[in-house]
Amino acid sequence: MKSIKCPNCLVKIEIENSLKRKLDQYAVVASVDNFDGLQVNRFFEIRSYHNSGVAPKYSIREIVQQWFEREGKLTIVARSDSFGNGSFTGAMEIRANISNYWQSNKYDVYADKILPNANPLPIYARNGFNSKIEKVRLYSFLQSLLRDDKLETLIKAGQYPLALAKLGDRSNAIYSFWDSIKICMRRNYLVKDAVSYLDYLELLRHYGKDLHSPKYVCPANFKKEHNGIVKKRARDQRIERIIRDQQEAEKRKLQAVQENISYLEEKSPFFGLSFSEGSLTVKVLESVQEFISEGDYHKHCVYTNRYYSRPDSLCFSAKVDDLPVETVEVSLTEMKVIQSRGLHNHASEYNQQIIALIKKNMGQIRKRYQGLKKEAA
Repeated sequence: MKSIKCPNCLVKIEIENSLKRKLDQYAVVASVDNFDGLQVNRFFEIRSYHNSGVAPKYSIREIVQQWFEREGKLTIVARSDSFGNGSFTGAMEIRANISNYWQSNKYDVYADKILPNANPLPIYARNGFNSKIEKVRLYSFLQSLLRDDKLETLIKAGQYPLALAKLGDRSNAIYSFWDSIKICMRRNYLVKDAVSYLDYLELLRHYGKDLHSPKYVCPANFKKEHNGIVKKRARDQRIERIIRDQQEAEKRKLQAVQENISYLEEKSPFFGLSFSEGSLTVKVLESVQEFISEGDYHKHCVYTNRYYSRPDSLCFSAKVDDLPVETVEVSLTEMKVIQSRGLHNHASEYNQQIIALIKKNMGQIRKRYQGLKKEAA
């Protein structure tokens, strides 16, 4: 990818080759100045419209002004943002700085860039503010800069990605690894990707590495060290997963043995029940392992939902030419078929024939159930 520098501001501009014929761009830039003891932040929408073979069009308009003293009242002059989603309309007027769903002040505008040669109030300049800051809600950032000593330190050290992480959702990680970050600052080691760097420190801690050693916290080739430890963690997680799966399999086997004992005690009086009609056979499931086999074969929940532990359920396997086609559940108290399901809980082409065969032999099921109740009495 080629790049050039803007002749006016000397910003590096990337030149990207593309087959796109149209491109629309949008950004919000902020100017920072002070006037008569007030901090003045002004925000401008910049849009560009590009079409192949046509001169690009640009539009710039001011959308928000923020006027405030260090600890004073914030006055907003802005276009209306009725829905709080950055859709500005109407004229520049004094607006109420009220909250919306996303933030405490809907006119606390997010700035993609801050114009060079910023001139903030001296208190903000003293605490490290400069126009290299970007991608921040400017008002909130300035307030944080006065009360957050770690944010101030990061800004003054030029650790802008870490400063943004401190403002965002990685604030706790900054606190957690502050001693390591101080080593970076003392050695002038600039962190370019805060998210990856903080994740890297987390992995170092996981493996018990010395987080006070420049060897680890200031690697000469960060990408290589980061990718290496991420690869190691991924490999270890695969091993942990295999061990966990083996333990779960052993636990499942033990559980199946224990559950099978209970199932035999409850349903053994029904064992041996089998009904046939032509190539169709319907037979009582006689072990928890048979429930597992039915669930695995048909990919339904007869095992995972523990049908074998339901006192009122008696389950059968229906087969045609000795191949499973459906699993049948019969209610012992109501003496009726509750459900008969095949692959992925769908009915097979033999569904009605299976249900009819069960109904035809419901008397045999009732006879055994009544005998069981007499024994219990």
